[in-house]
Amino acid sequence: MPLLEASSVTVRFAGHDEQGRACKWAAVDGVSLSIEAGERVGIIGESGSGKTTFAKALLGLEPMSSGHVRYREAEVASLKGPALERFRRGAQMIFQDPMGSLNPRLTVGHALAEVLSVHKLVPRERRADRIRDLLIQVGLEPDYARRYPHEFSGGQRQRIGIARALALGPELLVADEPVSALDVSVQAQILNLLRDLSEERHMALILVAHDLAVVNYVCQRVFILYKGRVVEEGPTREVFGNPRHPYTRLLKSAVPDPDDTMTPDPPAGESIPGGGESGVAGCPFAARCPEARGRCYEERPPLVKAGEGRQAACWE
Repeated sequence: MPLLEASSVTVRFAGHDEQGRACKWAAVDGVSLSIEAGERVGIIGESGSGKTTFAKALLGLEPMSSGHVRYREAEVASLKGPALERFRRGAQMIFQDPMGSLNPRLTVGHALAEVLSVHKLVPRERRADRIRDLLIQVGLEPDYARRYPHEFSGGQRQRIGIARALALGPELLVADEPVSALDVSVQAQILNLLRDLSEERHMALILVAHDLAVVNYVCQRVFILYKGRVVEEGPTREVFGNPRHPYTRLLKSAVPDPDDTMTPDPPAGESIPGGGESGVAGCPFAARCPEARGRCYEERPPLVKAGEGRQAACWE
């Protein structure tokens, strides 16, 4: 039984079409995903692909237009009272900008104590010990509890955000671009921390990123999003080692080799073409795809089996 299962999740926002008429556009368009306890899954896409909106919808932080999200077979959108509190404890999120998610008026200790107090997890007399343990678990000194968020580096603040999420003992952690704003040397430390915590606690991890190397390093499975839809998914090593969708191949060729076992494909120097997208009837990637042909502009390809444990949405 999956820990969390999303089925045909769609999130629409109000906007205007090319003629200026009011309409709704799908930031997330029929995305499905499941994750088992202790599994690490990556969600990759460029800016505007809908990956962050989808991640928030999984936790009920973004209202869905249609679809279902089930946590331990319970419908997340229907949870109320104690059941909703249990879900909030079991599924936590850390954000790209840790400074924006930390109260600048609270010391780190007070911020962690607030979480423990609200959820009534630890008696007042034991909170200091619990806060000390949390800081040590994420590689910070216990006396940092007396400091304020502005006194820390970006990497340290991200560790604080992770400690706050861990305070509730979650079964699922959703990390939204947790290292994109950090120096490369610090990125590796945070990624190692997330992977180690997932393994030690048997905690499921959904990692949202635009960097293939980040997901390749941490995750066992990957979902590639384009314009709100999954275009390819499967085991990470296999998807990156032998991409089945042109978008995945172009993503791979547009960045330095994220793994020694991967070779540039297509030819070096080729990057993702910019500008435009195909009509609604066809494949959303057709206008940017170097392999598009007639059918691609006329019919939208479904997500179908493309090997053992893999799927891709392409007519090739």
